Amino acid sequence: MAQMNSEGGSEDRDNDAGEAEAPGAGKGRFGYNPRPPSWGRAAIGGIAFVTFWVLLNLLVLKSSTPYTWIGVGVAFVFYVPFSYYSDRWLYRRYRAKNAESPKAAS
Repeated sequence: MAQMNSEGGSEDRDNDAGEAEAPGAGKGRFGYNPRPPSWGRAAIGGIAFVTFWVLLNLLVLKSSTPYTWIGVGVAFVFYVPFSYYSDRWLYRRYRAKNAESPKAAS
């Protein structure tokens, strides 16, 4: 496991079993290890999208306020589940691909 030394660089240390680990060990392709989907992250993304939507409608398109808030509600109701289920599909696909890939000989 790589740990930071006092100068800010990394040093390769042995793991608990006394074996040196390769950089990025335990991570997926390109050092990326995705998190499982969650409704909380989908809601946070929905809030960010809704904020952008409100600013676009009120400041750029200059639409009326009631229609903006109706559109915000509809967009949020559709965005959050769509975001969660698409994240879930991609996460399951990632897990299935990693389960099929051959592991390095230990």
